[in-house]
Amino acid sequence: MGTVVDEQRGAKRLTRWVRMAVLRSLGRSDYKRWGDPGNLEAWWETRTQKLAAMVPTDARVIEFGAGKRALERYLAPTCSYVASDLVERGPDTFVCDLNRRPLPDLHSLHANVAVFAGVLEYVRDVPAVVAWLSDHVRYCVASYAVARPAGAVRALKAGARRTYFGYMNSYSETDLVVLFRQGGFACLRTDSWNDQRLFLFAKQASEARA
Repeated sequence: MGTVVDEQRGAKRLTRWVRMAVLRSLGRSDYKRWGDPGNLEAWWETRTQKLAAMVPTDARVIEFGAGKRALERYLAPTCSYVASDLVERGPDTFVCDLNRRPLPDLHSLHANVAVFAGVLEYVRDVPAVVAWLSDHVRYCVASYAVARPAGAVRALKAGARRTYFGYMNSYSETDLVVLFRQGGFACLRTDSWNDQRLFLFAKQASEARA
């Protein structure tokens, strides 16, 4: 019986890995996964709390990948909030797929802070998204499961694991900071949550707008 169960689990994992690999190769978001509220994990909320603490006061926040909109509860009372996601998370959701082009104009939302909690890993073209954000917001607050230095075999295993999770990219912490810098954002602050890193990026002085 145990062997049969193990084989079934192995088949499910392989099916998932193949599906994720196909979505990654096509650069398409996983609507099936993120459209199911059951896939929005409660344990992510502690990460949300730490990210909320990095948001400047009096911010006009847009949260991409808003999920259960937990961030809204932890922001300072002086902040305003717009939820954005692949699917509606309430009647006022700004529905947006960061893997579709063209990316939308956000100026009508008057947001000055963009928040990404467990989102950037699922974005096919992060540099393009950062460049787009530089025209719309002053700050970015984000979490990221950074790639760790490893030998060839471990790197292959880590890459397969990232694909299994549905990740579409693989940046080290340094790579991500450089990527944002090239998009006009300086890293002001970092923190950790489990095995992920948390970042506060701000438009560089020469790039900042009123």
